[in-house]
Amino acid sequence: MPQRDTGIFDHGRPSHGAVRFALVFAALLIVLPAVAAEHGPSKAAKKEGTVEGPTFVKLPPIVLPVFNSQNKVTRQAGLVLALELTAGKTEADIEPNRRKLYDAFLTDLYTLYDQAGGANRVIEPSLIKQRLQETSERVLGPGIVHEVLIQQAFERARR
Repeated sequence: MPQRDTGIFDHGRPSHGAVRFALVFAALLIVLPAVAAEHGPSKAAKKEGTVEGPTFVKLPPIVLPVFNSQNKVTRQAGLVLALELTAGKTEADIEPNRRKLYDAFLTDLYTLYDQAGGANRVIEPSLIKQRLQETSERVLGPGIVHEVLIQQAFERARR
């Protein structure tokens, strides 16, 4: 059976196209792993159990009555809060003291609402965030909660 000419070899020698293909292929084999190592995830940086970026922990909604100076409920004020944890911290870091933190938040909010009960608005976001941040540091310790976030806030008159 006669040999068919494939164009790759001419009488035992590689053609110019085959040499170029082999050189490009070899170069890619050398370069691609280096590029992948630069742009891929670092094995040293990705340890099991570590968290990249902040973790957010949602808390149950808090709805409390607002009393006037005659101890009458005049309205309700509600908040939906979330905690932005410091990078590297997880929800497991706050879990042992979660109920204690929630109770401390309720106490602080009752106090703040009581102090501002006669005002037009009892929810002052900057004041509430600052107070709850201090409370979270007192209950959980410093460096766990980066920021207390107010996701929703409302005040509703009592009918």
